[in-house]
Amino acid sequence: QSAVSGDVIGGFTTFYGEEQGKGKAAEREHNIVEGCWRIHETVLKPDEYFSFNALCAPYSQRNGYQYAPNISNKGFGYGGGVCQLTTTLYNAVLQLPLQVDEWAMHRYTGIAYAPQFFDAAVGSYSDFTFKNTLPYAIQIMAVPQDGVLTVLIVKQ
Repeated sequence: QSAVSGDVIGGFTTFYGEEQGKGKAAEREHNIVEGCWRIHETVLKPDEYFSFNALCAPYSQRNGYQYAPNISNKGFGYGGGVCQLTTTLYNAVLQLPLQVDEWAMHRYTGIAYAPQFFDAAVGSYSDFTFKNTLPYAIQIMAVPQDGVLTVLIVKQ
């Protein structure tokens, strides 16, 4: 049976909180929520591309992000936490026959909130992009709530 409009066709959940927050869990959560707000309800028509950085960058205080833990040489930066959103979206996208065009890992040793090799880093030098190769439009739903981040892909 084929999916009908409104059906969830892909999704993934990760968890965030004090463990990843390193004393700045509220700031990290703010950045996750900020990113979710920017991509939530994005609709991609067939053959349309999605770029996380086009919707969310630059990751700066001026653009609404707070200083929080991230996976960099410094260990902190503005927008720390948004990569958890891209990672959650990436894992939802992997469940579907969508074309991932640009993707980068944080590091080969992995990260705390996703399986090794299944993270997606964004920043000044990396983006997460994909193309909707399905014959119908899809919508991204990004919902952060009480330390639980869920990204759903819905058929339009």
